[in-house]
Amino acid sequence: MKILEVVTALESGGAERFVVDMCNQMAQDGHDVVLLCIQDPNVGERGFYLKDVSPEVKFVTLGAKSLGVGTFFAMLKAVKRIGADVVHLNSMPATAMAFIAMLLYRNSKYVVTCHNQAQFERSYGWKFQLKKLAYSLRLFEHVAISHENEKSIYDVYGIKASKLIYNGRAAMRTTDKIDDVRREVEGFKATEHTLIFTIVARCMEQKNIPRLVRCFNEVKRRGADIALIVIGERYDGEIGQKAMADAMPHIHFLGVRHNVADYLSMTDFFTLSSDFEGMPVSLIEAMAFGCIPVATPVSGVKDVIENGVTGFIAENFSDEEYISAIERAIEHRADVDRNLLMSKYIDNFTMKNCSRKYEQFFADLIK
Repeated sequence: MKILEVVTALESGGAERFVVDMCNQMAQDGHDVVLLCIQDPNVGERGFYLKDVSPEVKFVTLGAKSLGVGTFFAMLKAVKRIGADVVHLNSMPATAMAFIAMLLYRNSKYVVTCHNQAQFERSYGWKFQLKKLAYSLRLFEHVAISHENEKSIYDVYGIKASKLIYNGRAAMRTTDKIDDVRREVEGFKATEHTLIFTIVARCMEQKNIPRLVRCFNEVKRRGADIALIVIGERYDGEIGQKAMADAMPHIHFLGVRHNVADYLSMTDFFTLSSDFEGMPVSLIEAMAFGCIPVATPVSGVKDVIENGVTGFIAENFSDEEYISAIERAIEHRADVDRNLLMSKYIDNFTMKNCSRKYEQFFADLIK
């Protein structure tokens, strides 16, 4: 099978990580895989994951500096030239930019994975309207990544998703920086009993980093022996800068890191303060290392985590309930079997497991 995977950029986000893992796994399994990055990967962090792409995957880019009228026709030309059996689109902008291709080149089957709650897609304006039109014309098949994500697709687009496939993540390994990271994390501890929380998130509105800071400040004020590691980019904007200024000394902003596995291997708890999610890849990564999840009640988390058994979920999105979840996690951490979390990853959330489901879905489409 020839598969064209399309992403807007290869920035350090969950959807982008998913695409690279999917490409690598599909190529390993014998498929002819092409990864198309719309934007120029040499600009800023747009090529963050480029070095993780397997040599077995053919990488191409449109080199777009911005997404304009010319991008529609560049996409059409690329899709026709590559001639894939399946074109798999993995972002709202990529889906919108493929509209002309979906309309005029029907030799390929088109699949769109909705990597976030569909309500969020309304913020893309005309791109959202193009996707909505394309879906109403049945120009593509929609894949949901959690049950709430599936419901959001129907609520927003009025058409049920064709398939529900949970995200997967390739096995992660610690790096040769592990000893340096161990010393760094030990330096964050006030005592030998300090518990380490980690969040891996770009500073985007949906992640609600101000809530994260407010709540972890309050938990610390109440006497908890904790430290919080924040890994991710885009903290140089107004929201990120204010969050950093408001944070107490036990919160450590590290910026973007390519060796996330090193930090997760040193982590007691993984946390999310988001207002909404699809199926967080960062959650799957944390489970693979047995980090106990503590999160707001977002999509994906509620699908995967059993409250009080394999993690701790806030009752609602208020600060007090998120604080309560953090405090329950600290008090009842011994109730969670970290080996069970790692087993759940192996049984349900490896990329091999995920890619096989996509492989079967793609094969059914092109019969």
